[in-house]
Amino acid sequence: MNEGARLLLTHARLRDMLDDLRDGLPCLEFCPLLAEHHTDEDDNLFPRLAERHPELRGFLDELRRDHEVIAGLLENIANGQDERDALAAVLETHFRGEEKVLVRLLD
Repeated sequence: MNEGARLLLTHARLRDMLDDLRDGLPCLEFCPLLAEHHTDEDDNLFPRLAERHPELRGFLDELRRDHEVIAGLLENIANGQDERDALAAVLETHFRGEEKVLVRLLD
């Protein structure tokens, strides 16, 4: 399976888990899985893409900033704040941006 397909599958799994979280179901795997996914992108995928496609550096920096915003929302949720809808909105925009630009490069 190529990297583009893997990214789409990971996003689909995370979307399903986020739906469960928004429905009030406990989803203990979601936070660590999302953090692992974003750490892998920040540490491995984005640097590799920036090297191959320097024109994407600004876009990749925006994705990294999204990761920071998402991490803050997850922390707020863990601290009892109901920011599930905000998290869902930010994640959907983030995922769509990645899918629109990155999947074709990874295929």
